Amino acid sequence: MDGGPREYTEVTLVLLKDLIARQKGIISVSPTQTARDAAKVMDEANVGCTAVMEGDRLVGIFTERDLVRRVLVKNLDVDQVRVSEVMTVEIVSGSPNDNLPDSETRMRQSHIRHLPVLDEEGKVLGLLSIRDLLREQTKELREYIALREG
Repeated sequence: MDGGPREYTEVTLVLLKDLIARQKGIISVSPTQTARDAAKVMDEANVGCTAVMEGDRLVGIFTERDLVRRVLVKNLDVDQVRVSEVMTVEIVSGSPNDNLPDSETRMRQSHIRHLPVLDEEGKVLGLLSIRDLLREQTKELREYIALREG
């Protein structure tokens, strides 16, 4: 994608690799960090989710929702509870060549808001939110409408 206007003579599908290429990096914490540590990392990066990594391996994700439902509502001490105790471990992921409409559908059907993008070996390439996908789809639609209107 060169960034200029596209010809809409055929369907142009944006792929997950196009979105993760724009990211500055992967925000991550270790499973041994506290919930407060993870919350601070997410706050500093202005994100709602962080990858939980053991070395290069994704072992879970920790989200704002995990913090609220699994820590705060249960009156757990954010300075004592480890991310490994409250992270989401059943991970739905995407591949770099997955397109946006299919990925958005998978996220909606799985009731998730964050989608790690993994390569064939399981290495984390990026972490996308439903907002990232919807923002791109909105941009694509606006470009299409602008071109159609002349």
